[in-house]
Order: sequence, then C-alpha cells, then structure tokens
Amino acid sequence: MSLHNLYYAIFFCEGNSHKISVAAIRQPMTDRLFDILPARYKNPKTEFLGHPKGLWVLFWTEGWLSFAQYGMLSILVVYLKDILQHTDRARHILGLPSLLSINDSLYAPSGLDATAGSLSGLIMAVIFAAPFVGSFMADHGLGRTRSAVIGISLLTVSFTLMMAESCFVLALWLFLAGVALSGSLKAQVGALYTLEDRRRSDAYQLYSQSIQIMAIISPLLCAFLGTIAWRWAFMATACAMMMGLAGYLMGCRYLPEETASFAVGKDIRPVGCTVVEKKRIVFLLWLVGLFALGVLPNQEIMDGYLLWGSDHYRLTVMGITCPVSTLVSLDSVISMITGFLVLWFWRWYDHRRGRPGHDMTKIIIGSAIATAGPLFLIAGEYVCPAPHQISLWWGVAFHTVNDIGCGMTFPIGMALFSRYAPARYSTTLISCFTLHIFLGNLMVGKLAGMLHQIPDALFWSLHSGAAFLSTLGLMASSRIGSRLFLAGSSHG
Repeated sequence: MSLHNLYYAIFFCEGNSHKISVAAIRQPMTDRLFDILPARYKNPKTEFLGHPKGLWVLFWTEGWLSFAQYGMLSILVVYLKDILQHTDRARHILGLPSLLSINDSLYAPSGLDATAGSLSGLIMAVIFAAPFVGSFMADHGLGRTRSAVIGISLLTVSFTLMMAESCFVLALWLFLAGVALSGSLKAQVGALYTLEDRRRSDAYQLYSQSIQIMAIISPLLCAFLGTIAWRWAFMATACAMMMGLAGYLMGCRYLPEETASFAVGKDIRPVGCTVVEKKRIVFLLWLVGLFALGVLPNQEIMDGYLLWGSDHYRLTVMGITCPVSTLVSLDSVISMITGFLVLWFWRWYDHRRGRPGHDMTKIIIGSAIATAGPLFLIAGEYVCPAPHQISLWWGVAFHTVNDIGCGMTFPIGMALFSRYAPARYSTTLISCFTLHIFLGNLMVGKLAGMLHQIPDALFWSLHSGAAFLSTLGLMASSRIGSRLFLAGSSHG
C-alpha cells in the first residue's frame, strides 16, 4: 500500500476531559482562536456523492500533499545514492555531514547502498512521527485549520528549496516541520461524522484513495523529470503543494466546526480518566507495537525494495527501460484497485450479515494476508537467481497480496482509533496511530542497512516473519479488545 502513506488515534480517555461551557466555546473563544480565515467553520448539511463536502476538500488537499510527498520519497533513496557516490557534490550540501553522523550512530551502515537505504528509512520514520507533535499543538490552542495552513505553507517552501541541492538538508528539516503541522487533516475527516455513522470507515477508505491516485502519477512524473535534472522533479512537488494549499483555503467553509481545547471560566473542571479508559490506553499502546511489526513489508517498498528491485527485476517493458522508482507507481495502481475491492467486499459482507463486522477481525484478516507478500519475492529470486532476470509478474503478485492486506489494516485501523478518540484530544490521538509507521520505518532502516549483507531470502523472510508475529499478537489480543471496546459503549 503506497500510503504508508502513509500514510494516513490511539489512546483515549473517553468522554470530555473537561466540562466546558458550550456558550463560552462557540462564541468568544472561537472568534479569538480560530479566525485565521475569513469563513467560520461549520458542519455542513450539504453532501456530495453521499458524503459531506468537507471530505472532498480534504480529499483534494491530501491528494496534492501525497503527490509531493510520494514523488519525493519515490526518488529519495536513489537521489541519496547519487549524491553520496559523488563526493564533490556531497560536500557542498549544508548539514549533510551532521545528518550522516546521526545515521551512522543509529545504524552503522556498511557500503553505499546500505547508507542510502538506512538514511532513507530514518527520514521516513521521522515523517510518520512528526504529525504526533504537530497534532498536539493543534489540540492545545493552535487549531486544526491554522495548523494545516502553516504546515502546507512550510511544505511548499521546503520543496522549493530542494531545487537547490546545497539546501537539501535544510529543506528536509522544513519538510518535517510541515508534515508535523499538516497532520491534523486526518482528524478533520473523522470530525465530519458522528460516532455511530457507518460512513466513517468508508470515508477513511475514500480519503486513502486520494493518496493512491496521486501516488500513481507522482513517482512516474518525478522519476522522468529526475532523469533530466533532480531540480525539475522537486519543482513539480512544489507546484503540487501550491495546488493543495489553494484548495484547502477555498474549501475551509465546508470543514467541521472546531472546538477550543481550553476556555477560561469557572465552569471548567478537569475530569480524570475512568479505569476502563486507562485500560484502553494501555491496550492501544500495545496495538501500535503490533501494527509496527505488521507494516514492515509495506514500508520497505519505499526503501530497500527499490535497491533490491534495481538489481533483480527485468525492468525493460516493450523495449523501454523503466526507472526503478516506477515500482512505486505500480504499487499505487494495484493499491488503488485493491482498496476499492476491499471497500466493496466489506460493504457487501456487512450488508449480507445485517450488521457491521468487527474492526479488529478485519484488521487480523488483513495482517494475515500481508504476511504472504514477501514470499513471492523469495520465490521469484529462487526461480530466476541471475541479476535483472526476475519477471515483474512476481512483483505484481507481491504488491497485490501486500496491498490487499494493508487495505484492510491501515484505513480500518485509522477508523478504529478515530471512533474512540475523545473530541478534546482527537487530533493528537489520531496522529498517534501513525506512530506504528514511525516505529516500522526505524526497523526498515535497520533492515535496509542489512541489504546485500545477508542472503536476500533471509532478508525478505524477516519481513514476512515480522508480519506473522503481528498477526499472532492481534489474534491473541482480540478478545481483550472486544471487552474493552464494548465497555462504556455509549462513546461509540
């Protein structure tokens, strides 16, 4: 699944953590805190294609953000390798020695491929941890929309700076800050629906498709532009960010009404978590660790898989030699198709049963399916051990199985976390969900550093084994989760 995007809520003290005067929030506090844009935030009653219009505003915005992010990430490991093998270019990049020192202290990579792979994994890990920090700020006074506007603006500046190779590391820091602040978009999706609204899970499936659509286009375009000059690829990502920012500003009136995270008044009294809520927090922390193991095969697609694929796949199609980064677009095409199939299947299944299936059950099934994905790469190399001889059909099989599994785990997992996040902390908690991708990418960076240092069959077996352990853990935990989620079910 090319979202990995990952792309895209965890621990929660249900109910309101504070008793707040509704009048105090909706009038003076809202005017003071959230008047960055001319339009007031409203919960729209109008819909388009069966969903609130705000969903399609977020669909548009996230799509362009994904275009920029996945366009850059699809060429990142190749770009880093290209820089590192030309020392005359590398020494002109401000801050690169410090970044390499951090990477060496964490992974101690050996060789050019290992260094590029581990550094790429480290960068992707931080990308998926950053929204947690930004969402905490959004929940504690900055506001979701203000946070998103600042974040998207920083992303636009960062991709513009990437056109100047000497500023690449500085641009990366701005990029990470922008990713952090724009993470509040995910929480705005869930806020469009009531807790009982069946469309919530469908909305996150559709929201994920915006990522898939752009992740098909951007790697192809950025890979092609990169063959001309890297700066042209980064120029395309900067233009995409401008499109996303413009759409978000124009459509903000359709976004959910914001609630201040604090208010001044005598009627505000802190309320602690109940015992059940605290148990849920611990349980969801445990789930994050399990999801981190299960996501390894998927997250490797943007890292060591590209280096492995450049050595093993037969990338000439109809006489045309494709850049290895087109594998990301291949994954995005398959991911979009399988995403719609998964959405259709669970709708059909829920309709046939007369009631929705349990989210944990769907996640377990998806995790079990994803376990088999890396086995196709092992089989392909066994059949064709010579360099550049593995048919891309083995890759299609790997991506198909992996994307079906991720199509069940990622969006349904996000919807599960959103369902139980209290309104006061919803932005922060939904961003906590992406921490499993942060942890997964830390492990991916370590595994990518082992590429060519261990047999390839063992390399991919470690990914499959991690997903298998995740599945076993989810199965063992499902009964506990059912009891905790049913307890206090008035919340959701």
